[in-house]
Order: sequence, then structure tokens, then C-alpha cells
Amino acid sequence: MNERIKKLAEITLAGEMYPQTVAVEYDREDLFLSPVAMSAKRVCEYILAQEPMLREECAMTGHLIFDGTVEGDIFGRKGHLAFQQAKKAFYKSPLHNLVTLEWQHSTANFEEVLKDGISGIRRRINASKQFHAEDGEAIEFLGALSDFCDALIGWAHKCSHKAYALAQSTGTQKYRQNLLLLSESLKKVPEHPAESFYEAVLTVYLCFSFVPDSIGLADRYLYPYYQKDIQNGTLTKDMAKEYLQELFLMLQSHTPKKWSNFYRGGESHFAIGGYLPNGEDGFNELSRLIVEALMDLPTYIPQISLRWTKKTPSEVFRFMMDCERKDPNKRIAFVNDEPKIKAFTEYLGMPYEDAVNYTMVGCNEVAFPGGIYMGSAQENIVRSLARTLHERSDALLSCSTFDDFYQIYEKELFADLGEILDYEDKFNLLRARDVNIVSSIFFKGCVERGKSVTQGGATVACSGIDLIGIPNVIDSLAVMKQFVYDEQLLSMGELLEALRDNWEGHEDLLALIQKKGNFFGNDNEPSNEVARRFTGSLYHYLNDKRSMFGHKYLAGNLIGYHEHHKWFGERTPATPDGRKSGEPFKFGLGQSGGHDREGLSALLNSVAKCDPHHILNGPTVTNVTIDAQLVMNDEHFEKTVKLFETYLQSGGIHFQLTYVSKEDLLRAQEDPDSYKHLRVRVSGFSDYFVKLNQALQDDVIARTTQTR
Repeated sequence: MNERIKKLAEITLAGEMYPQTVAVEYDREDLFLSPVAMSAKRVCEYILAQEPMLREECAMTGHLIFDGTVEGDIFGRKGHLAFQQAKKAFYKSPLHNLVTLEWQHSTANFEEVLKDGISGIRRRINASKQFHAEDGEAIEFLGALSDFCDALIGWAHKCSHKAYALAQSTGTQKYRQNLLLLSESLKKVPEHPAESFYEAVLTVYLCFSFVPDSIGLADRYLYPYYQKDIQNGTLTKDMAKEYLQELFLMLQSHTPKKWSNFYRGGESHFAIGGYLPNGEDGFNELSRLIVEALMDLPTYIPQISLRWTKKTPSEVFRFMMDCERKDPNKRIAFVNDEPKIKAFTEYLGMPYEDAVNYTMVGCNEVAFPGGIYMGSAQENIVRSLARTLHERSDALLSCSTFDDFYQIYEKELFADLGEILDYEDKFNLLRARDVNIVSSIFFKGCVERGKSVTQGGATVACSGIDLIGIPNVIDSLAVMKQFVYDEQLLSMGELLEALRDNWEGHEDLLALIQKKGNFFGNDNEPSNEVARRFTGSLYHYLNDKRSMFGHKYLAGNLIGYHEHHKWFGERTPATPDGRKSGEPFKFGLGQSGGHDREGLSALLNSVAKCDPHHILNGPTVTNVTIDAQLVMNDEHFEKTVKLFETYLQSGGIHFQLTYVSKEDLLRAQEDPDSYKHLRVRVSGFSDYFVKLNQALQDDVIARTTQTR
């Protein structure tokens, strides 16, 4: 990075680029207005009252923060009163040991803003007003969106004036040129379409504040501008890299340094590569430059996922794996387009040309340009199994086959899934009481429908459920099938007694199960078959279900930033996989606790084979901990690259890597000051190990370190 970017990186990591808010005194007579009209009036006043964050080193500006006095952006939800009430009641607080309210992620339709400008969106608003002429609520909402467009353009012009004024007092000639270009550009964008790469990046920079989440498929929507400017000689790769780095630094600065999330890449997550609508792989020259630009920065946010396809060149995959192993801040993960696209087209019923435009957001959710992930909670998938075993023991004692048992269990599973979907809708109904103006123009469908994104306005939203404890369920079912029914080494009554006793007094049985159990992750057919049967049950139940907004559900398994696996586990009795009452669940799609005995290849094979229906293509993570020598030793690294490429070719959905020994992690718990720079992958994000809470630290430690 050059000296300008280096200086900006230093002050960004010091927390000095976080915008300071300007307090606004609103007219008390605003209370006489309708809620939508009052919200629009105050949002516009707030935006225009803010002061641009601008230093002489900057070539871009327009970043602002909402303070909670108005209904701000859809990601932070500040000022959204109904959501704040729901958050107070249900966030990080399990309901019936089944669900906890969680965050939602999205990505703006930046491509549309680049092509049409805010003026183009305003024309669509006017057309929608004519279409909804008889709908008073829609007309009022569309009027609010129009006012917001005016405020956004006014904000850009205010930033332009500030840049011009600063240019007059700047002694450095290069900085003066940058500021004058910035001032002139903000007179044009985002009001009008971008014409250059710089204008395109600047448009994303300024508009990000209104949907401050993922920047989506930047290597696609920025590529035409990059190509044109490179070809006509007005842009060099170094210049493009510099603009990208300033954009990435703004993404980092959006989170205040005093928050623990400042160190977590999930605050802004986007993807590169993947299939194009024409069926070709989309990794291009700009994709590579984006990665190189990010890897030069000593930041934590954003993080990137490579969308791998069967047409991704091996050289590209190796390049990304090499960047991943050299990145001290663990900002790269890998996702497979093959099962993803099948899930979106065959299961969700999306057209191929829409399905290929997905991006990863947040910890590992899925969103589409101008779309939002409408999943609203984390769920306990072990509860139904525990209820089957601890509350239906009389019925289980009469089961002569595993199929008999599974029929009883599946009824409990489906009952819990039904309750889960009911709460998903209830949580979204609470959110729908808020009307969002700030973000809605950036979502496909909100203008045409005359509806807020909170109320189902977005047409490309997708829904999903995050099921915590899937490995525990699969292992428990596999153990029961093996020991009770197939090998008949114990009776159902003996197993139920051991569970009631929390394995106390049954240590020999527990040791036998731990030693001989057909656990998931060892690529043995009994556990693989059980995994397929379980995911098949999820598929068959969810296949005909729709959310309150009409979206089908995909399933996932990540916990996000919080210890849902601990909260649910604390309230769940012992399970047949050897887990004791109160112990945390496993999360993600993988294995831990030494249950994966057969090495890395077997683990990856099991993951790749477990979901033939592709139902687990919601927020899914596969954490893999491997010995550092498998990546740091160049000879071993080449074999590791080939192994993971084979895993993706076999259908594996996702993977993210950690290369820290269990011994170092245990020492870090005892002496955190000596290991404060140790970073690990957690659940779709990375963080400093010593900054994690005890439950998350213990989960990372429990993962098996693969050495072969």
C-alpha cells in the first residue's frame, strides 16, 4: 500500500475514522404527522445535519452513522422501535429452549445505483406512484422514499462542498488534486450514473451508509468500469487498488473500535468469482485485484468468500488458498457454487440467471443483489430428539427396528420445525411494525410494491433456519442405530437409563460408544446414511413450507457471534452421542471432540455426502482445524490444496480453516497476554482467540486438529 493508504489504515485501526454524529433537535410538531411522514421528515433532517468525515488524505467521503433518534439503516436497526422491543425481549434470550431472535443481513442493489443513479430510482418512484394511485399507504411511503432521495443527493452535495473547502487549505499537491476530483465527482454521483471506475467506487462508498452490510458482487458490477478505464488509459491497476483499499477501510471504520465486533470480519462479508449468467466462471482480473488490495491492509473487515465452480481454474483456487494461509487476520473462506446453484434453482425455483448472482453476507448467510436474508432466529434442533428420548420412553421400548424409532422421532422433529417456522414468522411480524425508509430504495421490489423492506417489499429475499446441534443429532441417531438395533449391544431400556442417569454409573458403556461409535465425519456408510436420512427429513418437511412473505426455507447451522450452542445445551438433557446434560452442542457441519478419527479426507467426504437434497445451503459453515505444517510447508501445502479442491468437486458446501494446535489454544486460555495475536475461525467469522468468550473458546479447542 502507498503512504496515503498506510496513513488512512493507521487512523482507521485507531478508531479515528468512525464518523461522529451531530445531534438534531426535531420539531415537536412533527408528532402531528403520520408515523411515516414524521420518520421521513426527521431522517432527511438528520442526514443533512451530519458533517462529512474528511481528512486531507481522503479521496472519498460520504460515510455517516445513524444515532438512533431516527429510523436508520436496515442492518443496525437503530431507531426501529418495534425491533428494539423485540431485541430486548428475545435477543440472546432463548424462548422455550427452542429459538433466539437474531440479526438479519442483506446487500444493496449497488449495480442499479451505478447504472441509473438516484435520479433513475426517483423516476421509478414516480412511476410506482401512478400504479398505486388508489393506495394511500403506498403513496405515502413512496413520497417518503422520494424525500429520502432528495436528502441523499443533498448529502452528496454537502460532501462536495466540504471536499472543495479542504482542498483550498491542503498543502500537498496530490492531496489537493484528490479532493478537487472528489468535489467534482460528488456533484454528479450518486445522483447520476457513474461513468468511471473512481465514480463507481465512490458511489458504493457513499451509499454503503444506508445499507451498511455486504457490498455484494463487487468484482461483477465494478468490472465494466475497470475494463473501460484500463483500456482508455485513465486508470492503472495501482490506482484501482488504491480506490478499493479506501473503500475497504471505510467498511472497517463503520464499526466503532470499542465494540468487540471491530475485530470480526462478519460485519461486512462479500463474495468474488462464481458462475456468470452465461455459465462461465466469473473470477476475473478485478477479482484478483480485490483480493490483493484487501490482503495488503492490516484490517479485520471485510471478509471474502471465493465462490468456487467446476470451471474455476486450479491456479485461481491455489492463489486463494495461498492468500488464505498468508493472511494473519483470517479473512478468506470458500463456498461451492455447485450445490448452492442447485439449491436455488431446483429447490427454491429461481431462474438460473438470478441464482448465479448470490453473495455471502454476515457470518455466512446468503443474499442476492438488492435482497435480504429473512431468517430471524437461531434454533435448537436437539430438543426434538431429547423430547423423544426423555418423554416418550414407553413408546420407544416397543420399537423393534430403527425405522420404528425414527418414525416416532420424526414426528417430534416435525413438530419442533413447525414451531420454529411459527416463531420465524412472529419475529418478522414484529420487525414489520417498523417502516424503513433509509434502506428500502436499495432493495429490488420495494419501490414497485410501495412497501418497506421490513414488510416484505423486497422481491429477492430468501428465508432460512439456523439449526444448532446437527452433529449431535446425527451422531446420536447413528449410535442408537448401531448399538441398539444393528449390533444389539444394549437395549433401548439400558440406553434410556444411562441418559436419565446422565451417564453416571454407565462409564463403561460411554467409553464403548466413544471408542466404537459410528460417528459422523469418518466416511463410514452407517453414519453417512443416517446423515442423509436426517437431512432428507428436513427437506421433506420444509419443501412445501413458505414464510409469511412467501419465501421457501433453506436450512443452516451457524451460531453467528453468540453462544447459542451453550445456551441451548445448558437446558438440554444427556444425548446418546455421549454428551452430558447441560453440555454445549456442536454447531456447523463438521465434527469435533475427537469423533472424527479417520483423518481429514474422511471428514470432508462425510460432509460432501450428507445432503443430497441441498437443503443445508442456507447459513452453513464447515470449520476445519489442520496442523500448520499442512499449509506452511510448501510440499504439504500443494497436497492440501488438491485435497480441498477434490472436496469441492465432490459437493462440499463450504470450508474455513484454522491452523492452531490444541496445546497453543489451552496455553492461550491460561496466559492470554502471551497469545493475544492468535486468530481463529469461529462460526463464519474470525477473531482473536483470547477475545472470545469461554464457550466459543472451548468449542474451538474441541475441534480435532487434522494432521493427515
